[in-house]
Amino acid sequence: MQTSQAQNMRDAIAVMTAWSAQPDGPPDLLMSCLRHQLDVQPPELALAAATELIMGMTNLCGMLLALNEEASGLDMEATLRELALHYVD
Repeated sequence: MQTSQAQNMRDAIAVMTAWSAQPDGPPDLLMSCLRHQLDVQPPELALAAATELIMGMTNLCGMLLALNEEASGLDMEATLRELALHYVD
């Protein structure tokens, strides 16, 4: 099972759109979106579908970091460092 990078990005955007609808609320819409994307695959392709979704999410995050750098002037590494420091225990 190999989907195109464009399809992986569309799937990742769908997941983030569902998450952004209720980022602090119950994850019902997000879970429904994830189930839809993964349950449409035959069980033997579930791992491949999940891996492709992860790759789409990774590409989406990278593109958002690049857009943030362009908009704010804060480079990707600085943004990631700031996020890491925020989540240090």
